Amino acid sequence: MFEEFLRSFITLFIIMDPFVSVVFFLGYSKSLNQKQKNNAVLIAISVAAILLFIFLVSGLFLLNTLGISFNGFKVAGGIILLIMGITTVLAIDVGSKTENVHSGAILIGTPLLSGPGALTTIIILSKDYGYFIPALAAIAVLIVSYLALKFAVHLQKLIGTKIIEILSKVLGLLLAALAVDFIHSGIVGFMG
Repeated sequence: MFEEFLRSFITLFIIMDPFVSVVFFLGYSKSLNQKQKNNAVLIAISVAAILLFIFLVSGLFLLNTLGISFNGFKVAGGIILLIMGITTVLAIDVGSKTENVHSGAILIGTPLLSGPGALTTIIILSKDYGYFIPALAAIAVLIVSYLALKFAVHLQKLIGTKIIEILSKVLGLLLAALAVDFIHSGIVGFMG
């Protein structure tokens, strides 16, 4: 069970990549006071958590209802993850400009933390391990993300923005590799 939890945690951590969120948060929260920053972090984590748990509980039902095969979903999810990994490694900006505290916080919640890749992955994990282990892994990653955002300024002072960006690129490369495995697994599932 611990090995399954660890595998789920690492997979979700790589995909949700809190470092990308920290870099975005540092840029967009410069003009915010501490209360607004705390509020933004809470909104971001809440949005991410709600989406993750909705898809964890109802994802497989949704696929069955729409008549989408799990292997097809795995291939499609793998392609999205591959694109996300490539854009992270090559630093291609796909973000939107933010107009206020809430819209910026929501952008961190989704698509940065719980975007298509994370939602796809939570469904795949629920198929492989049931609900309990992916739920625990998601909670653990959300806690790490919350702490990273809450202490983003301290993190920046401690290791610097460049190191945070480098860590994000490494996670992007791992994400691309994980995506290729998802695509391969889905194709093998079709052929089997």
